[in-house]
Amino acid sequence: MGLDQVIGKNIKAFREHLNYTQQEISDYLGISQPAYVKYEKGETVVPLEAMEKLASLYNVEEYDLMEENDQLFQTSVACAYRKTGNVGDLSQISQFQKIVKNYIQMCDELEK
Repeated sequence: MGLDQVIGKNIKAFREHLNYTQQEISDYLGISQPAYVKYEKGETVVPLEAMEKLASLYNVEEYDLMEENDQLFQTSVACAYRKTGNVGDLSQISQFQKIVKNYIQMCDELEK
């Protein structure tokens, strides 16, 4: 299985685990639903920006979306959680999480 297929399988598993529809995710990413379906099928390379947004939405790291080991991936899925709200809320929550992660990284760097 190629990397595009692995990513597609994984993003589909996260989406289904958290009960999102393909339409909700495609709206969140700002793409059409058919374009998102191609991501899930591994027919199209998922752009880095979309990977970052999906990882933020599911509260996982980008590399979790590329995990080939089923046991490790299932652990990531179990730890993922759904953020409630509409697409606008999801975008704001994801942006806030990114700010917090950057702040933590800056604090870690200052401690060195």
